[in-house]
Amino acid sequence: MTGMGHAAIRVLERLALMGPNLYAHTPCIKWKIDLGVLEQKPSNELPGLVAALQATMPSLVTHRCSEGMAGGFFSRLEEGTWLGHVMEHIALELQSLAGIDVGFGRTRSAGPDGVYTVVYECEERDSGIRAGEMALDMIDALIAGIPYPLADRLHDLRRIYEHSALGPSTRSIVDAAARRGIPHIRIDEWNLVQLGYGANAQRIQATICSRTPHLGVEIAGDKNKTKAILGFHGVPVPRGDRCRSVERALEIANDLGFPIAVKPLDASQGRGIMTNITNEHELRAAFADAKQHRETVLVEKHIAGDDYRLLVINHRFVAAARRVPAAVTGDGMNTIEELVEIVNADPRRGESHENVLTKIRIDARSERLLALRGYSRTSVPDPGEVIFLKTTANLSTGGTAIDVTESVHPANIELAERISCLVDLDIAGIDVVAPAIDTPLLENGGAIIEVNAAPGFRMHLAPTEGKPRPVGEAVVNMLFPPGTNGRIPIITVTGTNGKTTTARLCAHIARQAGRRVGLTTSDGIYIGNQLVQKGDTTGPQSAAVVLRDPAVDFAVLETARGGILRAGVAYDWSNAGIVTNIAADHLGQRDIHNLEDLARVKGVTLGRVMSDGYAILNAEDGMLPVLEEDVDCKLALFSLDPANEVFRKHVDARGLGATIEDRCIVVYDRGLRFQLCDIAHVPVTLGGKARFNIANALAAVLATYGTKIAVSDIAAGLQSFFPSAFTTPGRLNIIDFAEFRLMIDYAHNPHGIAALCELVEELRGSGDLVAVIGVAGDRRDEDIRECARIVAQTFDRVILREDEDPRGRKPGEVAALLRGALIANGMRGHDVVTELDEGQALRLAIDHASSGDLIVLFADRPESSAAIAEELRLERFATIQ
Repeated sequence: MTGMGHAAIRVLERLALMGPNLYAHTPCIKWKIDLGVLEQKPSNELPGLVAALQATMPSLVTHRCSEGMAGGFFSRLEEGTWLGHVMEHIALELQSLAGIDVGFGRTRSAGPDGVYTVVYECEERDSGIRAGEMALDMIDALIAGIPYPLADRLHDLRRIYEHSALGPSTRSIVDAAARRGIPHIRIDEWNLVQLGYGANAQRIQATICSRTPHLGVEIAGDKNKTKAILGFHGVPVPRGDRCRSVERALEIANDLGFPIAVKPLDASQGRGIMTNITNEHELRAAFADAKQHRETVLVEKHIAGDDYRLLVINHRFVAAARRVPAAVTGDGMNTIEELVEIVNADPRRGESHENVLTKIRIDARSERLLALRGYSRTSVPDPGEVIFLKTTANLSTGGTAIDVTESVHPANIELAERISCLVDLDIAGIDVVAPAIDTPLLENGGAIIEVNAAPGFRMHLAPTEGKPRPVGEAVVNMLFPPGTNGRIPIITVTGTNGKTTTARLCAHIARQAGRRVGLTTSDGIYIGNQLVQKGDTTGPQSAAVVLRDPAVDFAVLETARGGILRAGVAYDWSNAGIVTNIAADHLGQRDIHNLEDLARVKGVTLGRVMSDGYAILNAEDGMLPVLEEDVDCKLALFSLDPANEVFRKHVDARGLGATIEDRCIVVYDRGLRFQLCDIAHVPVTLGGKARFNIANALAAVLATYGTKIAVSDIAAGLQSFFPSAFTTPGRLNIIDFAEFRLMIDYAHNPHGIAALCELVEELRGSGDLVAVIGVAGDRRDEDIRECARIVAQTFDRVILREDEDPRGRKPGEVAALLRGALIANGMRGHDVVTELDEGQALRLAIDHASSGDLIVLFADRPESSAAIAEELRLERFATIQ
């Protein structure tokens, strides 16, 4: 039983994977559920379930399932399938019935009997999660023989979706961008969206964009100012004036002569507007209505004719529609209220923007309008009589639209384009009232009623009659001229060990080449040279910080397993994806049971490298064949051994590769071979002794080379990147005391510790090797013991510490495991000391150090430990002085 109220099915985990993920390249919701006793009850053994589900949701017949034909899902139900699979299909169909276009789903056993992973596609997080909750509720109800209120629940689901989904105007721009290969990032829960990445991005909110002049929006928002500017330049506009009292409104109306129009100075969607006012009584009512929206009200001469909207984007006419106010047509039998219900039954009509048309509502303004014409909502109009319920033709109030783009007279097109320049709007909706649009306004008595910033696109995207117009494409082409896509180079770095050093090295090389780099690491987020957020920032939210920053024109994203599993990745495509290596770490966590599972998680990044980009892999890694399964781009391999068979075969086939030959970094590309520099000149390799950092350097060389950085800049970057507590905190940080040395490193798993021990043997001085070590509490016992075995083979003395976060272990538990394994592997008991606090353990090691010793701190908190070490070094130096 969970807090969600599902009596038989327990929810163990729920995740919103809103980026490309382990299951799909589209957003998904992942559930882990435990069927409990229902594991013994497939669908064909639950009396009445199949019939009840078919009666409740007959549209499921369209699900082909594994049978490959319509009705396949119900065939599976009759044969017997488990309820996780049923949940998947119901969640998908619920979304489809709510108007959400989804199709992908997958259900798999997740280990213990009755535990399943259920994954299905979604468009928005909240509606996707709610669909899963509804699916579980429906299963519970139908098993219990209780009818499920599907219609009411679908209404709730549509409401949730509409609240979070992009509006039709924004969606049209985002979809047009996607067709151009331009990525997008949702900035907030409303309609603020970024198109493109970093310095090349543009933002939109509804149909306002980054380039829209603020002054143009201000002018368009003031109807009187707009009219004054247009009138000054000879544009036909209605005569009138603004006022704040009904008495002044009457004076203006009498001067103009009835009929007149009344509107708030700056309101949208037709709010507070009344037209064709013919007497003082109507004027007073209209003024009171307008006054509810703004203090200042416009009184203008009414212009007779039809209502048109001309859309101008980038000062070019792109579409036009004739708008018809919400209305019903009498049949001599039904009341106006009943006629509205009949019209609203049209499936094209929905709430707000959820459908192409909006339902008509009889509100107070509608009733006033009816009363002015001698009607009420209970009146029965004559057959064929048209009853208008709104004075404006806005789609948001139930109006309809007829595309007239091809009917607009060239003179009117030229006028509309000129108006957008006069008001200074790059996206302008120009409202026209005229007897016709196919003759010049200057000849037919028409006028410009209003100019709108952020005009709605729905009437052009899905007109009630006529051809839809590609207005979203026009916006995208304005923001991103042909040949541009708003992208910046992106390098992703993942693997078991070496990720942070490799990512930092890539970023340093790019900075040396003049790029403005955004970098995410396990230490923090960097924009340029500034640390802007400290901590482990290797997940998708941190990557989004970089990709949304307008100062960044090159991104390097360290990408960890945890973020991929929890939420997917933050980008759609990268230019280069590095996997440094795959080794035992985090096994037994989050359904990762072996190296193949781990490789497939890391491989998500490879599956999102552009086809002309590079997947950069370690030719010596045993998981290379598994990783290659995700590669659908160009392949680049690195190897410390130039004779490695896999590497040689690759470069001999003209593939891109990097290796070490005669102590020089060598790059192969399309059959060519060239040298970069001697590894002794690459500081991060410690004169060529740190073999794991040579491998990291080779990966960085290939990634930066693959992202079009010049070879000379790569060589310069390699030779100017020095390991230190600033450039590589916790990675080979060496602090020299007068008589001994301290190395601080983050190595924390058997593979990383073994690589560091190999280097430590190379650096051994005349004294002892002393390890200060702990292992994360969430590692398996066998992994902790393996770390101890490796340490026992290298070090003379060991001080055991524990991480600040025990990760589920009791205090001293990990240290006891390590101690037992160290002694079992040959260390003497008096050479193993326990001091659980990392800072105190480090002080103990330094206080008891002898001449020629090398102390190695396998750090949990490398930066604070480095500060302690530096403090102790200065104290000792002062004592000597």
